[in-house]
Amino acid sequence: MTGPAALFALAALAVALALQISSGTYDERALALVTLATIAALIGVVWRKRTAALENPVAAQAVLGAGCAAGLACHLFTTPTYYADPRAFQGGFRWFALISLVVLSAYLCIHLRASLVRARFLLLLLCFVFLGIVVLRASPRPWIDVWVFQQGGADALLHGANPYSASYPDIYGPNALAPYAPELLQGQRVAAFPYPPLTLLAGVPAFAAFGDVRYALLALTVAAAWLIARAAPGNTGELAAALVLFQPRTMFVLEQAWTEPLVLFCFALTVYAIARGAHWALVGAALGLLVASKQYSLFLVVPLAFAMPRRRSLWVAAAVLLALLVPFALPDPAGFWRGLVRFHFVQGFRADSLSLTALGVRLAGPSVQAIALAGVVLGAAVLAFCARRRLELPLACAAAAAAWAGVLIWNKQSFCNYWWLCSALLALAAASPSGRTAAAPFSLATAVPAGYTPPPAGA
Repeated sequence: MTGPAALFALAALAVALALQISSGTYDERALALVTLATIAALIGVVWRKRTAALENPVAAQAVLGAGCAAGLACHLFTTPTYYADPRAFQGGFRWFALISLVVLSAYLCIHLRASLVRARFLLLLLCFVFLGIVVLRASPRPWIDVWVFQQGGADALLHGANPYSASYPDIYGPNALAPYAPELLQGQRVAAFPYPPLTLLAGVPAFAAFGDVRYALLALTVAAAWLIARAAPGNTGELAAALVLFQPRTMFVLEQAWTEPLVLFCFALTVYAIARGAHWALVGAALGLLVASKQYSLFLVVPLAFAMPRRRSLWVAAAVLLALLVPFALPDPAGFWRGLVRFHFVQGFRADSLSLTALGVRLAGPSVQAIALAGVVLGAAVLAFCARRRLELPLACAAAAAAWAGVLIWNKQSFCNYWWLCSALLALAAASPSGRTAAAPFSLATAVPAGYTPPPAGA
């Protein structure tokens, strides 16, 4: 039977198509798609909570595979980035996109050698790595403050300085669409580092080795895809991971140095640890990394906390969080607070957001900006709806995806990076990762439960 997995897959695909249309900024067509995706996610989480029946995953696999194919087709015929010279994508990039499309078609084959079944996903990962390297080399200096902050923060850390006490160039100036709040500026520089310490620690090795923190984000994206595929073994997990890699705007997210690949990696790591029955301390450590990955991670952490087999893991998560925050907070508490908290509160509403709040402002004027708070309320309502003493992992993943979609659809700043993460979470929810004791998964090749033995001929 078709169930909520197919609905989550459709929602993930709708968000991916919306990002291809608008690159994550306001557009009526894209807004319609993400709105439908949010509604589908909310319906899917209710559906998944009310039914525990095993569902045939073929419909979800078909949608996820079609999304991957559409993304690769975009790579073949369009430029996947904003700042790179289009001529950089005429050679090997197109060929590897075509190779990826051919490898993806192997998921349609009913009978494949076991060695090819094992190799096809690894080949997709290798193709993505090559495509990502081409993108980073073709766009070596993206004009975006996210990259400037991370590069400057990594450089400060390598030189023994506290990135939360340093200042960074204001590359946009006072005439920007959304200039920085005056309290964040010192002359022509921004006196705040707006990302958690884990972002710094993840990017420093890549900055030291290659001079660019984005190589760390590329590695994290690949690692997240591998974890998704292993957390939900079988074709559905691999196709969900492939959609994360090959949806049309993943390369754009990498080019812009947005940090959502780190958030996705930490989320996938926690899901993988729970699904594989890892030691409770390791599960707690993974959850602690997720808490420390971004300020909004609460909406992702709460459902997984309810899915943990042992509550003592939460103490480990708290210890990991403190170990990451305290060394950076103690030397300069004011700078730490200014960058990690105050920076995000004083930044104003963006009229180019891909959200219903932006639509409301266009229709009724600035007075309706306050409805952005509805996103937080909706996200919290999803978490409250799913709250129980113990959550099954598939429902926890669904709740996180739906809660995050509910936040974004009303948020004051909803852009490509946030919606890209939402699409990835929806794809993971479609894969329905579960623990080792869960029922056997369906096989795409036979559309019957794995391990099924057909009756004798003529029976």
